Amino acid sequence: MSASMGSVARETTTRETLTTRFQPPGGEMELVPSPSERLPADELPAAGMRCSFEGDGAMTCGACRSDSDCQAGMGCVANRETRRFECLASECEEDTHCFPGLVCRPVTTGAAGPVIRRCVPSGGRRQGEPCDGLFISQAGACQEGLSCHRGLCGRPCRLDDALSCPEGQVCEDGLDGPVCFPDCRANGCPSGQQCKQLDDSDYQCLSEVKGDCPEKACGAGERCNMRLSQGRGVFWCAALCNPLRADSCPAGQICGMGSTTLSTCYSRCDPRAPDACGEGLSCTTVTEDMTQWGCSPVSSP
Repeated sequence: MSASMGSVARETTTRETLTTRFQPPGGEMELVPSPSERLPADELPAAGMRCSFEGDGAMTCGACRSDSDCQAGMGCVANRETRRFECLASECEEDTHCFPGLVCRPVTTGAAGPVIRRCVPSGGRRQGEPCDGLFISQAGACQEGLSCHRGLCGRPCRLDDALSCPEGQVCEDGLDGPVCFPDCRANGCPSGQQCKQLDDSDYQCLSEVKGDCPEKACGAGERCNMRLSQGRGVFWCAALCNPLRADSCPAGQICGMGSTTLSTCYSRCDPRAPDACGEGLSCTTVTEDMTQWGCSPVSSP
């Protein structure tokens, strides 16, 4: 992970950001990243993972913590059935490689290893509707023939053909190939949403926005961190840091992921402590190997 300067980038990591929900007897913890739906069988959101703390305070959620724990050609993937992380290889390259009712979709971003693609159930989200960037459940997945790009379902397109997308949409290169994405500066947004600037060139309709960067510039040595989920966004300025230097952040803070390439400082927290971060913040994993925890703004009410 690089600590070079930059402005703003989306959250696209191979590890999910985990937050504690509760601690049952025996020390095992249910960890909840951006739920799409609740599963009555175990009363956990679809995105919940079953993890436990080791003696050194590190989090264990399965056979691996990051892609570096896996053999070449494999990635550390969240198994939605076992709710544990496992080293898995790709099993498909396109939808035709999967059984009927299943589609071939990325389950890792490839930020720290290969992009792993697996056969997963097709969802019900239609074009233009919010979706989960990586597969979590059918409830947050796009219909067959559509891909999730920047939190919205879109149809495939050709980067070299401006006419391959409807008027008011642009063809953008996504994790699952080129996808049509609406330009809210040209089209505006539905009622109750706003056209929010994400970086120097990208804008997106969001139903809920917290924070005013990058429109309002961050201070010297800071960057605008951003987290997007299901049509909501939270934006905040944070000091850049170097994860290879222990003194890169002030006392009481930890150097964690600001984006796939940049690191920023977070207030250190203990996920086992109730209300460790205070109102509007949650104690989440801020390093790819899930060994460090920091306070991060939350986008949900």
